[in-house]
Amino acid sequence: MSALASRFGFLPKFDRATVLFSVNSFAAAMLALYIGFALGLPRPYWAMTTAYIVSQPLSGAVRSKAIYRLVGTLLGAAAAVALVPNLVNSPLLLSLALALWVGGCLTVSLLDRTPRSYLLMLAGYTAAIIGFPSVNQPGGIFEVAVSRVVEIGLGITCATLVHSLIFPRAVGDMLQDRLAAWLGEADRWALDVLKGQDEAAMARDRRHLAAAASEIHMLAVHLPFDTSRLRETTGVVRAFHDRLMLLIPLLSGLAERMSALRDVAHPQARAAIDAVVAWIESGSRRDEALALAERLRGLARARPDDSWNALLVESLLARLAETVMALGEAHALMARINDPDAPLSPGLEASAVSAGRRRLHSDLPLALLSGGAAVLAILASCAAWILLGWGDGASAPVMAAVFCCFFAAMDDPVPAIKNFGVFTLLSLPLAAIYMFAILPAIDGFPMLLMVMASPLIAMGLYVPNPKHMGSALAMIIGFCNAMTLQESFTADFAAFLNGNLGQFVGLMAAITVTAGLRSMGAEASARRLLGRNWRGLARLSKARAAPEPTAFAGVLVDRLALLTPKLAEVGPREDLVGVDALRDLRVGMNMVAVQAARPDLPRERRSTVDAALEAVGDHFAALAQGWARPPGVAVLARLDDALREVTQLAANDDAPDTAVQGVTGLVGLRRNLFPDAPAFVADPSLEPAA
Repeated sequence: MSALASRFGFLPKFDRATVLFSVNSFAAAMLALYIGFALGLPRPYWAMTTAYIVSQPLSGAVRSKAIYRLVGTLLGAAAAVALVPNLVNSPLLLSLALALWVGGCLTVSLLDRTPRSYLLMLAGYTAAIIGFPSVNQPGGIFEVAVSRVVEIGLGITCATLVHSLIFPRAVGDMLQDRLAAWLGEADRWALDVLKGQDEAAMARDRRHLAAAASEIHMLAVHLPFDTSRLRETTGVVRAFHDRLMLLIPLLSGLAERMSALRDVAHPQARAAIDAVVAWIESGSRRDEALALAERLRGLARARPDDSWNALLVESLLARLAETVMALGEAHALMARINDPDAPLSPGLEASAVSAGRRRLHSDLPLALLSGGAAVLAILASCAAWILLGWGDGASAPVMAAVFCCFFAAMDDPVPAIKNFGVFTLLSLPLAAIYMFAILPAIDGFPMLLMVMASPLIAMGLYVPNPKHMGSALAMIIGFCNAMTLQESFTADFAAFLNGNLGQFVGLMAAITVTAGLRSMGAEASARRLLGRNWRGLARLSKARAAPEPTAFAGVLVDRLALLTPKLAEVGPREDLVGVDALRDLRVGMNMVAVQAARPDLPRERRSTVDAALEAVGDHFAALAQGWARPPGVAVLARLDDALREVTQLAANDDAPDTAVQGVTGLVGLRRNLFPDAPAFVADPSLEPAA
């Protein structure tokens, strides 16, 4: 029997953590429902439903969002109380005001991809949940708002307490495993690069690292709310993540330099590479990293001449030194994460104290479009409600608001909204059986607890699986809401049909408006992300102060993690052939390196460097405007002019320390933008005639 079940996919196996999560979620929901009954709340089933919505497999994630959900609910209730009594006599104005409130809150929430976003998202659709059903009794809006806040707050509180106290699953345990796995991936990628492994292996390594960078950041935001020991090392984890951000472009740049020097015999470079390989294989010790990095910097400064191969070797050695420092610091920070008593250097201690949350990619035009889609969907639902004279139609704009908010962060929300609607529909027959056959035959809360356990625990088993989470939550929410459990049970078939019909009017409005205004495929989403990257590089070229490298890398690595699966899904397109988001990341970091060296350059040399950066920026500005073409020879000429100026400066005994950094950045720009160009010639009079 078990073999048959495994073969056809029903009766899947669930691990202990999944079963505990489902049982805990059910316990939280029933506790919220019981307290709601005991307090005489008008809609205690809202507390039950909220408990399921709030529940997360990781206890830290539940707590991190709980306070924002509570504050958002209060803010939404206040908005409903302010709007409904003052605009109830003008249905059009009230509909517009509530729709604009929801759309505005949704827009701002989409600009923040941390748990803080829940505050404004909840504020938006809570106002709709409270406001629209209260239009027939505007005088009681305050009491309704208070009841809804208590019911929702009760669900949030019960879910937070149960998941925190009963077999909690800490964020720290999962995060620690992810950090160790990522560090192993970084070591492996570095060894693959330095040993000249095949491109397929290195592509696999960098995909894993980019995806892990975003995943670790999203897990780390919950760490301050966690119960694990790792909560005390939040700053150390953030400092570790900063090294992760830097290692991705560093290792990618190393691979590119190694490729360029594959056929060049350079004993010193080979010895340096072998030394770094031996250091990584021996455990990447931080105390050995300092001496090794200083040795590599000394070799880089001892460039014998200005030939192109010598510049490439200098650039390689400088990048090796940076990689050694970043890897060594990452291993030292990982040791502190594993053991709170592990020593850190004063510099790393200060870095851990000052490390803050990194900015992630955000898209204001897309957020505005999502907010606009929510406004139009709500107004369309309100129009159907008002024009049809539909007494129980308030649930239509409410559900339009909820659907538009729930799925707004997706590239194409329509399939998810449809899926949610389908599984909500599938939950209704079960809810009807309970409402009209099972519940009338029982009495008392213990019996209610017994009959509700089987379906809710069974459906809850699928929530922790990302593949089934949306479907399972739709079933649970649809089932709980459709029964409208209250202190005194009444089975009204007409009300059952009316309320659920309103849900599907709101669903259709959300689907129709989103499909026409907001939906986009993987290709369109990839183009938007690439455009944001290219416009950012164009702006960077005009800046006269270098941004903080880790912060800049953080945004680009986040976009890289978002872009990689989209470009793979799109496949080959004529105007996307040759697009390399990782190359764009390397270009950006090289521009940051050049700009960091810029203040120490004499004025006449600085103007030449500025001209080169602006030429690079003009190329990316053209890409952002849809001109898919390689950079022109004029850009190469500007880069070579700047490289001549900076290499001459770096050759002086009194050259600033940043001069080598400037040379490395310019060499990187030339290699990434013109990989097939003839070798750089330091003396322009020796260049071959065109």
